[in-house]
Amino acid sequence: MAMYDRKQPYVIQEKPGKKAYCACGLTGNPPYCDGSHKGTGKQPFIVNIEEPKTVAICGCGKSGNLP
Repeated sequence: MAMYDRKQPYVIQEKPGKKAYCACGLTGNPPYCDGSHKGTGKQPFIVNIEEPKTVAICGCGKSGNLP
């Protein structure tokens, strides 16, 4: 299943640090970027998490506030 075939978000407990979330929908490790975007012209969403928190990453690719 491709990342953006999902009908609900990926809800994750994230630790502080830089995260790369998939922007192309081709990753084999959703919602994280695994480099599958090479050649698509897309780049991952880079997010710096300041403190431990729960995040919701879009699973359908249609959010107006990606990732």
